[in-house]
Amino acid sequence: VFTKIEAFLSSELVDKTKAVYSFTLTGNDTGKWYLDLKNGSGACGRGDPPSTADATFAMSSENFFKMFTGSLKPTTAFMSGKIKISGDMSKAMKLETLMGKLKSKL
Repeated sequence: VFTKIEAFLSSELVDKTKAVYSFTLTGNDTGKWYLDLKNGSGACGRGDPPSTADATFAMSSENFFKMFTGSLKPTTAFMSGKIKISGDMSKAMKLETLMGKLKSKL
């Protein structure tokens, strides 16, 4: 999923989002990942973000994939306890808009 996200990154997307996201995943693809939509033309990868995350998400890798492919809405997942979010909730909500744009490309 992150490889496809990386191809979608742009300075225009950074200008619209202005946030850094951190993901802690469990399950098949355990580990930490980040999505930097605050600096330059954006970046993503494994590990901690290069700058402090505005919002941090904890979830299974299965739910992460479902969210980015459109079969699980982040708001629904959060309300039902499938994901945990800490940090700036308004910036976390911006990610849902991005996911909507990405689902057609994944």
